[in-house]
Amino acid sequence: MKPRISGNEAAYVARESDRRRPVRLLASDGGDDVSVATVPSEAADQGRKAPPRVSKPSAHHDRCVAPTPDLESHRKQLREAFGNSMSDEFVDVLLGKLIEGLRPGSIETLEEATLNTALAIIYSMHPQSELHAFLAVQTVVAGFSGLRLLRASQQHLTQDYIDVYGNFAIKLLRLQNEMLQTFERCRQGSQRVVEVRYVHIHSGGQGVVGIISPSDRREGGGEE
Repeated sequence: MKPRISGNEAAYVARESDRRRPVRLLASDGGDDVSVATVPSEAADQGRKAPPRVSKPSAHHDRCVAPTPDLESHRKQLREAFGNSMSDEFVDVLLGKLIEGLRPGSIETLEEATLNTALAIIYSMHPQSELHAFLAVQTVVAGFSGLRLLRASQQHLTQDYIDVYGNFAIKLLRLQNEMLQTFERCRQGSQRVVEVRYVHIHSGGQGVVGIISPSDRREGGGEE
């Protein structure tokens, strides 16, 4: 692999990134093949709520539409999934960043099922603020990117592919685990867990409470 990229390549990446915009959920115009979300009967019996989902008419672009004619209801579900946010603009930006991470190149594809799976994972993390939702999107993108590179390392079972792609896959999956820990610490806030242990000394017994550091020799110079 090349140790660095050229100026032309960097400019091309910057231009491609600048073309991507926030993704706003659109209403179904009736002409697309829009699927309807279904909830398994087992989940409904347990009182579980279905995660939000979107419909992608094409895997080659970022356009997303509501899976049912009730557009406002689906926008509300997305706001709840992204940290109970009150801002539709925040949801549009994060949805766009999620799609960018899952489909980093303009020539790549992103299937509807993959995007809805990512949304379901974010929903299962229960972010409670915009910051939590931002960390959740980062975590999901890192995990999917790691799986993508892990797959690339197995396309040609040669040492070069395994070393290069496999190494980056391991780094991304480790980063995902670190982000999960950061997410949990951020959600728990500054709470601390203090463990209290009780020592019972019965009648006639002796005990010492404190930090004891035994010396190697006694005062008289003799061995203990």
